[in-house]
Amino acid sequence: MVTPSSTPYRKPFLFLMAGTLVGSLISVATAGQATAADVTGDFDTAAPGTTPAGWSVTESGGDATVQDVPGTVDRSLRLRDTSTTAPVTASTTFGSTSSTVVAGFRLRAAQTSATIGVHLDGSGGHSVTVAMGTDGRLYTYDASRRIDLGVYTADRWYDIRVVAHPSTATAEVYVNGERKARRLAFRTTTKTLGSLQAGVSTAGTGTAWIDDVRTTTESIPQNWPYLGSVAPRTAAQVGTSELLVGAETLDRDYTDYQAYAPYLGRLGTTGVRLQAGWAKTEKTKGVYDWAWLDRIVDDARSRGVKPWVQLSYGNSVYDGGGGSGLGAHLPSSAEALAGWDAWVTAMVKRYKGRVAEWEIWNEPNLAGIPVADYTDFFIHTATLVRAEQPKAVIYGPAEASIDVPYTQNFLVKLSDKGKAGLLDGISYHPYNPNPDDTWTYGQVEKIRALITRYAPGTVLRQGENGAPSRPGSFGALGDLDWTELSQSKWVLRRVLNDLGRGISTSVFSISDLHYPGKVNSKGLLQTNTDKSIRYAKPSYYAVQTAASIFDSTVKPLPGYHWNATPDTSLTVQAFAKRGTGRQIVGVWSGAARPSESNASTPTDLTFTDGDFTDPVYVDVRTGAVHDIPAADWSVQGSTYTFEDIPVYDSPVLIADRSTLTF
Repeated sequence: MVTPSSTPYRKPFLFLMAGTLVGSLISVATAGQATAADVTGDFDTAAPGTTPAGWSVTESGGDATVQDVPGTVDRSLRLRDTSTTAPVTASTTFGSTSSTVVAGFRLRAAQTSATIGVHLDGSGGHSVTVAMGTDGRLYTYDASRRIDLGVYTADRWYDIRVVAHPSTATAEVYVNGERKARRLAFRTTTKTLGSLQAGVSTAGTGTAWIDDVRTTTESIPQNWPYLGSVAPRTAAQVGTSELLVGAETLDRDYTDYQAYAPYLGRLGTTGVRLQAGWAKTEKTKGVYDWAWLDRIVDDARSRGVKPWVQLSYGNSVYDGGGGSGLGAHLPSSAEALAGWDAWVTAMVKRYKGRVAEWEIWNEPNLAGIPVADYTDFFIHTATLVRAEQPKAVIYGPAEASIDVPYTQNFLVKLSDKGKAGLLDGISYHPYNPNPDDTWTYGQVEKIRALITRYAPGTVLRQGENGAPSRPGSFGALGDLDWTELSQSKWVLRRVLNDLGRGISTSVFSISDLHYPGKVNSKGLLQTNTDKSIRYAKPSYYAVQTAASIFDSTVKPLPGYHWNATPDTSLTVQAFAKRGTGRQIVGVWSGAARPSESNASTPTDLTFTDGDFTDPVYVDVRTGAVHDIPAADWSVQGSTYTFEDIPVYDSPVLIADRSTLTF
């Protein structure tokens, strides 16, 4: 059950950097405040040599203009300081806000011998600083104490995220998707933030580049005390979970694994879907080049991420070898099928000590492959897999959408042939504009009933699903308007819906995909035209939070009893910590696809089978954790009542504090 999303306020917030450093800045809008003129942080459309509209520049010591970045096809704001006595700055101001400020930007230095910094400022001056020092180190401050953030290299971009909380005068800093510092005390006392500035220090000379400034404000729910943010955990720290991520199309070079590899383990998802790429591995008949896949499998495992590998597609070096991409047909000639058999056998023999799970083909129903043909192909291939790896876990048919008739025919034929024991899991790809659409899980229940009848013990896996982050994206759902905000909400709603129903679930995909002449923007990471990583999108940090919370020590609570006032339909998914029984209950409005508003509706919630000792409020999208004051909740026996809980169209949690690390 879901409730219509509200249509409250949300506007872009400008990113600010201040101080003796050259800076770039964006303005921000907050509810109840005057809105400053919005300034984009992507400078690709600005003319070289100009000052971006909405920016204030001081050029007594050099210049701050938009320029083409050497060695790239990018255009950014260049801050060039040529004086040891005068600064160069670019800055902006906006209406003072006491809300949390989330600022993302990319920063690059042309050298490691100058001090370059970015500041969020309040009335007292620099409140939060991220800087590049003359010693080749990134750093920030905890009050007046310098905090090291690691080494930096000249002419390399760094993806920076700052989360600043005026209510507690504290901040967190992330570099390339990794939280490097938390609970940093503001450098200057202030209860509001209002400006940004970046630059090169007055005493030194040098050049800095800044780009992709993305800043928003996040209101404090009910003015409840801020306790901290959920601690990201690497996949190795999480260990095991049912939350996975997709790394598809590496077999066709539409993404670059080496570019996003550092972000993979930091995400916290414990499995990664790979497509094995017969055509990429065997470019000459009988000759296998495993090097590309070895590097990926071994690197993922070293980061605590377990590969599950799809055996597909065809190979054109064989006549009748089938197609080598999306919607491809099966190999059909005797020679091609023999080649397939040899490749599958060699693949499993090579990786059986490193890969435990396999999936056979991709979306055969989309390709129009008859069920009978796919079933025979599945049986034949699964038999080869089991011959080499008897305990292998095998999934099929990886169908587009949720095709109940196709699944039913597949299971019936598999059962009739006495081969249901070859199947361990059914995987499916349910692309819907609204991830809470009741149709989706109605179809899932039909498949569960079919499993019970024809293949008991088979599990379900949502194997590929995601939403674009911008309009005009290639692939499923690309005909709708999307933003990075709506993408992050969509992904979380799918993830919690699946996990709450005991379904392992994979987020598609870790990185944007570059198909020939078009981009699929479903990635958690924004990419450049050369497939290198530009920055982590909000959805990356949202999944990072979910991965940290929902590991294998948490179990779903189906049939959880609850009611809400106002009497609107909500989506509620409940979980409990194994061992203690302490609960985590996710709530959101899900009647429509995610909106561009973050306005919430105060909602009274009653859980009749609750188990909480110290309940807190968590916004999964931002990771922020807030105390729920004693005046806003009560308990009688096992019935817990929570008053005025801010609910909107992205998952929030009422969680026992003991279930979280922050």
